Formats: sequence, structure tokens, C-alpha cells
Amino acid sequence: MTSCVPLELRRFTCLLYLLLGCLLPAVVLAGESPAAQLKELLQPLKTLRADFSQRIYSADGYEIQNSQGEMHVARPGKLRWIIAPPIEQWLISDGNTLWLYDPDLEQVIIRPFQQSVADTPALLFGGGADQLEENYSVSVSDSEAGIAYVLKPLVSGGVYTQITLVFKGQTPTQISIVDSLAQRTDIAFSNTQRNTPLSLEQIDTLFNFVPPPGVDILQDD
Repeated sequence: MTSCVPLELRRFTCLLYLLLGCLLPAVVLAGESPAAQLKELLQPLKTLRADFSQRIYSADGYEIQNSQGEMHVARPGKLRWIIAPPIEQWLISDGNTLWLYDPDLEQVIIRPFQQSVADTPALLFGGGADQLEENYSVSVSDSEAGIAYVLKPLVSGGVYTQITLVFKGQTPTQISIVDSLAQRTDIAFSNTQRNTPLSLEQIDTLFNFVPPPGVDILQDD
């Protein structure tokens, strides 16, 4: 396992956290700060399913990766992020354990699911809204693309430096993340389904992972 694995795990988790924000209706609550608006909008979050396209750009704006896939999210802390071939990769969490599966490498990395919003921002949209103002400064603006919420971590040194969520009406149109290396990831999504009820069987199927026979299993504690 190379030294970049923990960074990659945190990066994927952060992208899932951004997609969880797609459940939020794009409205501005008069008289409240942007952080208070966002915190209040987080309350109805339950589930999200969407198709996505993802582009990653280097610090100088060169496109270094283009991929598509499907994701599911459920409160609390349940995540499923599947990147389609040829760059196939699976990220799954049941709220306690995080699995990162790379079919090409025939490798599964297993680690505990972080319970800190600062380390794992997915928790912010999965029941950790009370920690919003403790970890981020939040601003909001209107543009032709829609309403944009910009989150900046209050403590430097993390894996990302800025997160932007853009909504047009109640439909999320774009999510962007800038990491500590100044790389930018843009995510566009479609066929979004918000707060669709899931049966216990569906939850167990979507948010648990059994490593296929013969793959290498790496435990990252």
C-alpha cells in the first residue's frame, strides 16, 4: 500500500460528503447567516441516489481524469460511490467501516469510518450539522448557475481548502472541491432521487461489502 492511500480515502469520502449536500433545497432563509441557512437545510436529509460525472484538474487547469458512476447515501454515515470502468473503483461505508475496492489491483483497503466532521465531512450531511460552524466558514451567493454555498475549513492543513455546492432551484447542478495541492474536482450529477425510502434489505445490500475471493485485503487502522 503506497503512502497516498489515506489521502485518496479521505478525498473520496469528501466527494461523497459533497454529494450528500444535493439533498438540500436551494433556498435562502432571510435574516440568517449562510452557516445557519445551511445548517437548517441539512435537517431533512435522509437518502440520496444519483448518477455522476467527475473531472479532476491539475493546479494549472489540465484535465487529468474523467470518470462516471453512481452513488447512494443514507443517514447516518452510509455511503456507496461506484466509479464505472475503465477507472473502476468502489467506496462503501456502513457507518462504522469504510471499504475501498480496486478491481484492477484486486485489492480492498479496510479502515474505520472516521467519526469527526473535520476528518470525514460526510458526517456533516449525515447527522453532524451541529459541527458545521465549528469547522467551516460558509458564504452564499447567486449566479447564473444557481445558488452556491462555499465552505472553507477553519483549520488549515487538511486534504481540501474549499468546497462549493451549486443548486438551480431544488436541483443540484455542480459540486467542486479544491484540495491542498490546488487540484480541482468538478462533479455534475443527474437522475437525482432525494429521500427515497430504503428497505432494510436494500440498506444491507447497498452499504455493506464482502471482498471477492482471492483479493488482497489491507487493514488500515
